[in-house]
Amino acid sequence: MTAVACLRVDISAHSGIMPQAALEQLVHKFASAYLETRWSWPRRFAPLTEVSFLLTDPRSDELDLAELRRLSDELQRHLFGTADDGEVALLVFEGSHSAVTAFASLDARQIVEAVADPSRLPPGGRLTRILPESRGGGEPQAPEPVAKDGPDWTSAPPSLKRQLLEPPPPPPPAWEGVQGVYFIPRGVFYGDVVMYIPQNAKTHVCVVDGVDHMPKEASGFDAGCVGIAARLLSERPKGSLIFVPICFTSLARPSQRDAYMALLADLPTDRRSELAATIYDVPRDPAYTGLRQAKALLEPHFGAIDLRVTDPGFEIEKLALEAVNSVTLVLPEGDNLMRLSALRRFAERLVHYKQRRIWPGVTNVRRRAEVEAATRLRIPFITGPGVCTPVPSPVGGRSLPPEKLPMSLSDWMDVRDRSLAS
Repeated sequence: MTAVACLRVDISAHSGIMPQAALEQLVHKFASAYLETRWSWPRRFAPLTEVSFLLTDPRSDELDLAELRRLSDELQRHLFGTADDGEVALLVFEGSHSAVTAFASLDARQIVEAVADPSRLPPGGRLTRILPESRGGGEPQAPEPVAKDGPDWTSAPPSLKRQLLEPPPPPPPAWEGVQGVYFIPRGVFYGDVVMYIPQNAKTHVCVVDGVDHMPKEASGFDAGCVGIAARLLSERPKGSLIFVPICFTSLARPSQRDAYMALLADLPTDRRSELAATIYDVPRDPAYTGLRQAKALLEPHFGAIDLRVTDPGFEIEKLALEAVNSVTLVLPEGDNLMRLSALRRFAERLVHYKQRRIWPGVTNVRRRAEVEAATRLRIPFITGPGVCTPVPSPVGGRSLPPEKLPMSLSDWMDVRDRSLAS
């Protein structure tokens, strides 16, 4: 069920500092910018008035009030500072589409009366008043919903509600593919990381080629990769490991876990041993509870878990024995010296990886010197544009001497043609 609410910014405490119209325009500009960046897809918002917005979340029955309280904090700090006088409050009215629309049409005087006397609220909804945390807002408290019967407050027809509230389905990728994971000791591709090119995009999106190719919208990217992995499994009887990117930050948000559980349910559990979750956007020191929750959600669907980190000094010793299957360093952007220095720092801690029985790896490998350095420093797994460019189907299981890396699209086509000829 889709959560529907009207978010209204209550600035009555600040109404004397400037003309009301100018203040409302200022609030509208900042709140719109905040929602544009934080109220991420598939959630949607639309302005109803200068100080009110229609919010929808198709993945939940109710909105994440804690997240909205951060908006109250941001508005208070950026618009009015930290002075003790006055406060920005958010009024969140949840209910049917007709009730939410009716609440948005109330004027300032009616809002004050409704806050004081909930019986004046449009029937079929629930009002929550959120104060900035700096003003002692604490956890948002919602009064009991006030219900009334009457023809004026009936819910919108289901077909109309779907038309108004459901986000349009994301367009399918323009091109789907993978990039090989190379195992240096045996000179063979061990598996493949899923990637794709979005519709109307200039380049591909992936987690192995550096920041220029990282996804801008994590949940949509993860969903696309899960779909590609499911398709690849359906097209083969059995094969090498398929690495599916999953965002750590998204998994850590309670409001998104249910959506990820539903998403991962599309993966066949009997093919779990052929799937690995490669978790990106991992903080320098991931909280134990966050990592434990991520593993609990992922392990029913994936036979292996890989953490992608950006700190070459990642404190692997803080992880439990075999806490994950591998940890992969993302080489930093910068010149050759900086990148090779990060590679050496990472290699200095390999003894801790061995003690924890966790495989080390390096990604965003671009140059032959980095492949040679990883070989010399005994880092077994490498990925990146210097290892394998995007190709249409898995290369896992194929042998290729390190000096002939990267596997390019033309190399992939040559192997395919020879296979078809034989």
